[in-house]
Amino acid sequence: MPDPRGDLTGSRPPATGGRGPVGPLRADLLALAEGLTGPGRSGVARRTALQQLVTDRLAPLYEAATADVDPAGIALAAVGSLGRGEPGPLSDLDLVLVHDGRTHKPDELARVADALWYPLWDSGVDVDHAVRSLSQTRRLASTDLPAAVGWLDVRPLAGDAVVVHRAASAILTDWRSASRRRLPELLASARERAERAGELAYLVEPDLKESRGGIRDALLLSALAATWLTDRPHGRVDRAYAHLLDVRDTVHVVTRRRSTRLLLADLDEVAARCGHDDPDELLAGLAEAGREISYALDSTVRRARQALQRPPVRRPVVVRGRRSAPRLRSAGDGLVEHDGELVLAAGAQPADDPLLPLRAAATAARTGLVLSPVTVQSLAQSPPPPVPWPPAARTALLTLLGAGPAQVPVWEALDLAGVVTTWIPEWAGVRNRPQRAAIHRHTVDRHLVETVARASRVRRQVAADAGVAPAPSDVLLLSALLHDIGKRRGAAGTDHALEGAAIAPGVVLRTGFDEAVARDVGLVVRHHLTLARLATTADLEDPATVAELLDAVEHRADLLETVRAVTEADASSLGPAGWTAWRAALVDDLTGRARRALAVDR
Repeated sequence: MPDPRGDLTGSRPPATGGRGPVGPLRADLLALAEGLTGPGRSGVARRTALQQLVTDRLAPLYEAATADVDPAGIALAAVGSLGRGEPGPLSDLDLVLVHDGRTHKPDELARVADALWYPLWDSGVDVDHAVRSLSQTRRLASTDLPAAVGWLDVRPLAGDAVVVHRAASAILTDWRSASRRRLPELLASARERAERAGELAYLVEPDLKESRGGIRDALLLSALAATWLTDRPHGRVDRAYAHLLDVRDTVHVVTRRRSTRLLLADLDEVAARCGHDDPDELLAGLAEAGREISYALDSTVRRARQALQRPPVRRPVVVRGRRSAPRLRSAGDGLVEHDGELVLAAGAQPADDPLLPLRAAATAARTGLVLSPVTVQSLAQSPPPPVPWPPAARTALLTLLGAGPAQVPVWEALDLAGVVTTWIPEWAGVRNRPQRAAIHRHTVDRHLVETVARASRVRRQVAADAGVAPAPSDVLLLSALLHDIGKRRGAAGTDHALEGAAIAPGVVLRTGFDEAVARDVGLVVRHHLTLARLATTADLEDPATVAELLDAVEHRADLLETVRAVTEADASSLGPAGWTAWRAALVDDLTGRARRALAVDR
């Protein structure tokens, strides 16, 4: 039993099958949700109906529990998903019996609490509950981060709503005044959670709530906005959040458990309930939602930190009737730096400049500046580059691809805005495409970006170790970017290397490179697995093994070095399990034998 004199929560004893004034609430919630879940059904309508059902059961329960007590200064409040009006079919009911600390005696509060919690336990639902005074509620929120965030979205359910609003107002005031102190704690908590749960966008069995880019991160956006340090984005982010809630609801209905993890065992049924014939389409949609929320969170956090770094302004400083203009520094044709971000210069016209997104991407990757969200949306208005691309466009692309890890956030921002598919329409086929193999840690598109980010560094290192000339950068970077382009939708069961070899040359030609480059890229894409396959499965002492490798690269040293660099970049982008010392030694051994054979041939 919760102690009304302290700040304690209680645990739930075994349910008794739903007897009592609340009825079988768990079963009723599931039945209601099941009837409202399926292709074309509104998630908002479903959650509104679930909220109403819970409220309708709690109101008479509270009335009966408080029938013989003073109604002033006491109320039942909901936090968590119920407080936000977004309960899932099996979400916990996070309830707080709030009182003013003066009107009711401890034994009276204990009787009310017993009359509330026991029927709810009997109903089968999971209840997180507490009895707290106004001062206890405020004190807890000042030291407990989850409690503070929870009270930013609170809903009076029954009783004296004024006492709930007083608590919420005090906590919100404290939240805003302590933002400088609490922001690091909030962000550290989010980082620790991401390290535990991983990134939603790249998990085959994602936790829709805890993973980075999941439901908790979407709520973190609202918590940051509540500090008044920054606003939060809406539009696509809100749609992404709603999609996660819809899938969470469906997981509850399918599994009849309150877990928020989408397991492979449940994927097919959950996907069908969500209206997808192909389960991979559901995973792709979740990846898109996770990327949107992660990008929005990064942008919002950056804005909040910028606000904290600025000295507080006590009164507007006006010089001769005008505010001073922001300090801008030119960063390239049509681009300037402002407050650590890359923005469009005055007079830039994205709709009339098809090369502006490429210049902006290259500049951002080269300088390490972040493309501002407003700039990214403006760049999405630019038309595709002319075909074939002019030399300036090719140069910008190679600058972007050769920038190493700095290019990853640039690709992410522009891809979310739809810019990348105007450059490479074939990118749509691999965008957010899940990879079921456990060794892969990213979707196909992100894996391609990670591989090209490593390729330039690998190229130089491999050449230095072998004492040979580095592989040509244009062929290497383009091959790394396109090596898995054959893993497109609808190509299941085919050899993705052969499929990619048929696609890649067309992409290269359209981007303005000559036929020789296009042919070489196609060859590398076709054989990007050949070196690793031979090194790990064939007899290295057998001359036929070296001969097969040399035939694949047409007995050309430059293509041998390119395939070697792509092999390492591809495997190492998977993580430590992808590029082990054993694998590296075998690949180096076979590559060395091929180099020596080429030297003899000459």
